[in-house]
Amino acid sequence: MHVKQLLGLLFLVSVTTFAQDKKWSVEANYPISIAGDLGNDNPGIVDLGIKYRFLDFKVAKIGAGFNVGALTDNIQSFDGFNGMSNTTDFRETNWLFQPKIFSEFQILGAPKFSPSIGVGYTFINSYSEGRAGGETFDNTNTDSGFNFNVGLSYDLSDKFFIQGQYDNIRHSSGFRPDYNLGFLKFGLGFRF
Repeated sequence: MHVKQLLGLLFLVSVTTFAQDKKWSVEANYPISIAGDLGNDNPGIVDLGIKYRFLDFKVAKIGAGFNVGALTDNIQSFDGFNGMSNTTDFRETNWLFQPKIFSEFQILGAPKFSPSIGVGYTFINSYSEGRAGGETFDNTNTDSGFNFNVGLSYDLSDKFFIQGQYDNIRHSSGFRPDYNLGFLKFGLGFRF
């Protein structure tokens, strides 16, 4: 057997073994802002994530993950008072980058359900442009805060699952007081 064939066979065996462990998963979620400075019902675009489970205790799996989410909003208003008008018309886009450590649990008697908890840190990159208070602006702002999340997934098959998750971000900024942001995420995932 040639070295190339041996390496090819080893690669095939390792990929097959790796795929059977299903330590990795990818997910696509729809995020909804429900509290905080981003405003209630800030329309979400997408939240994409990847997770790797590095410890398996049978009743609980521990791993690391990373999500990237995008939310956007168009804010428009017209105020007229004493013949003066103040028009607000701007678009705001928020990008969330969320590294985390998580644990998934098995429920005895309900193996298709898996509750989870996680802790991490969220970096928020906000971009807004438009007109407010008679001024035109184009701003970029970066904030961050600790993140705690809880979730529940349901296995549709050995590889596919659906999930719901709540993220609470304890936001701290140098120019604003501390406050919490809240996000609901609903989506579909694939294990491999």
